[in-house]
Amino acid sequence: MALVQRTGCWLNVRRSCEFSSCSRLASLVLCSRARQHHPHHSDFIACRSVHTESAPASENSKATASSSKHLISSRQIELTFAELQLKPIQEQVGGCRIRQHVNPLKASLMAPVKSPKWDEIFSDCSRPLTVDIGCGSGRFLLVLAKRNSSENFLGIDIRAQLVDRAKLWAEELELSNAHFMTTNATVNLNSLLSTYPGPLTYVTILCPDPHFKQRHHKRRVVQKQLVDTVLEHLAPRGKLFVQSDVKEVAVDMRRQFDEHLGVRLVHCGSFPRDSAGWVLENPLGLPSEREVHVLTQGGMVYRSLYERI
Repeated sequence: MALVQRTGCWLNVRRSCEFSSCSRLASLVLCSRARQHHPHHSDFIACRSVHTESAPASENSKATASSSKHLISSRQIELTFAELQLKPIQEQVGGCRIRQHVNPLKASLMAPVKSPKWDEIFSDCSRPLTVDIGCGSGRFLLVLAKRNSSENFLGIDIRAQLVDRAKLWAEELELSNAHFMTTNATVNLNSLLSTYPGPLTYVTILCPDPHFKQRHHKRRVVQKQLVDTVLEHLAPRGKLFVQSDVKEVAVDMRRQFDEHLGVRLVHCGSFPRDSAGWVLENPLGLPSEREVHVLTQGGMVYRSLYERI
């Protein structure tokens, strides 16, 4: 399968770079207003208000440079997913205001969900399945589905507005091998995969919400329950790809999966790694939205790639 990195506010582009495809895009300039729109985009995201009336020239220069970098990264994101040709579809679908941080432990997201009738979702539910946990806007998964018509793709996210829009995009693009669900993967992934008729061959967890505060670490997506679920259902020689631009988060994810090395997982040796063991290249050949943003800013992405024994 040819499957192909903060300004005044934390911008998780896997989560907040969905800005490029909503109805309005807020300017990423640090400004005295809480929201400022850029004329060439159609998304909307909240900016933290910054008082600049007496700011030194050097600070203003830094803000301008930061703004320029963000605009460059947003354009690069658009180019990355240009093959979907979503602009005319956006006009039909409309936009949505999206909370960038959602508590995955709230009651509505902890409730079990009923598994779908897979044969009503995919044209062929016996095909290999790729699951993207925390799919964000869904554009990443849609490109994969478009490029790999002989496989099925399931995107999971806890923000219903994003999921609903991604579903409409998939419908407009006539992709019968792509589907999106609003659910907490830690809670419900096991029940979903238990009913899927075909093999689970690829799982991706790309730049999840870091939940920096210690008391919020329990909100992180990679928990023991999720690790156990992935390892139970991933087919032999199936791939697991995790990455983050926050090293602490990447280390935490790697630690949890490394506990199963030699028993249920091995490091995939197809791609070169650095001296610290991080995979140097994106094994999918397609970067996530957050990844495009971080790399455009000159940041680092910490990747781990595993194979099921």
